Amino acid sequence: MKKRRLLNKAVGYGMALVFLSLPLLSGCTATASKEQLAMLAETRKAAEASEADLNACKQRKAELERQLAQKKQQLANLNDTRTSVKQALGQ
Repeated sequence: MKKRRLLNKAVGYGMALVFLSLPLLSGCTATASKEQLAMLAETRKAAEASEADLNACKQRKAELERQLAQKKQQLANLNDTRTSVKQALGQ
């Protein structure tokens, strides 16, 4: 009986020790470290810079598409003019 009680106490203390030391061994904390906060801030800045680059690229694409549409219209106008001149010279 005495051995069983001693064994139950030892198991109980062992289990308590394991549960209490588990957070220390796992490395989980309630708050982020300064290094983690710095990495988060750096990542956030990189994401914001990438979004700014993306917006700039979208604006550039829109400008190029507008210029392309103007050039296509100009080409169509010149082709019409050329056709008119060819008809006038053929008469």
